[in-house]
Amino acid sequence: MKRLAVTLFFVAIFSATAFSQAPSLTITCETAGLPCDLFYGVVKVKPVRLRPPGTPSQYWCVGAPGSAITIDDCDFFIQQQYIDFLRRFPESVCQPGEQSCGLGFYVPILAGCNPNDAECIRYTRGALSANFFRSPEFQTKGVYVMNLYLVAIGQRPKTAAELSDSSKVERPHYTEFITDMAAISSPNDRTGPDPAKKAALTQDFVNRAEVTAKYPTSTYPTLVSFGNALAATAGVTFSSATQNAIAAATTRAQVLQIVAESAEVNTKFYQPTFVTMEYFGYLRRDPENCHDPANYFGTGDPNACGFIFQNNRFNQLLPQLGSDLTQNFMVRGFIESSDPAGYRPRF
Repeated sequence: MKRLAVTLFFVAIFSATAFSQAPSLTITCETAGLPCDLFYGVVKVKPVRLRPPGTPSQYWCVGAPGSAITIDDCDFFIQQQYIDFLRRFPESVCQPGEQSCGLGFYVPILAGCNPNDAECIRYTRGALSANFFRSPEFQTKGVYVMNLYLVAIGQRPKTAAELSDSSKVERPHYTEFITDMAAISSPNDRTGPDPAKKAALTQDFVNRAEVTAKYPTSTYPTLVSFGNALAATAGVTFSSATQNAIAAATTRAQVLQIVAESAEVNTKFYQPTFVTMEYFGYLRRDPENCHDPANYFGTGDPNACGFIFQNNRFNQLLPQLGSDLTQNFMVRGFIESSDPAGYRPRF
């Protein structure tokens, strides 16, 4: 079941006065083949999603045929995780050897909670959502794109102390991340990035003006020196395996891919990438710019800035809860927030 509902848009358009003109309707699409957003002027128009008659009941958590679908419905919640993290719809047909997949795998887990057990539902939603970040598919698609920026351009400051480090930058931005991720996959892809598209994106990345200016061939004439410069930007020490792979490379694009996929890079940036994806996946925006005191929520303390606060919280919870429970707890903070600019108001 690729699409869950027929979507109806109800838009109240008021007549233009003699002195003003009614705002226009615009459609914004982030990724071809995935749902788009409708805006009336600058106001997002939220669709009314009706469950079509004949929808198998095993896909529901709440609702009935003809009822409105909300983010509290099991199937819609799971579909949205596929869209926000994997940039595709759930698979409708399992591949040979798979006993279950897509909605058929995730929905029964979420629907397994007693409808009256709110804590079970909240915990399971957090656990399943965090699992999309941990999935091999996201690690080879989203994490790869993220790492291109982290090793070649730089990283956001994740502590107050790092704010004084001039090498820390507010990258990647949400829009560029989504654009680059779309360049290596499609809504029909479920096994990871297309190798040819991945190679093309990596080649494009090393040719971007920002990268060539940071790593001019006059300063880094050899591939090994280019690789060492990437290591310095990432702040990692290469293992002998990574060094040997770089020595065997024949192009800068190959070196960048080796570094971006290295175990040392993935280990170092797992946590800040997870925190960044809390913003990208659930809020569809950049984290707060913690270089700007306006984002300290009137406290004057940079530790109150969202991105730094979330990284600090991750570190504080990790010794008590372990990695998976910490991630689940943090996911719940985003998907359960009542903030008007938060996750639930998107729908």
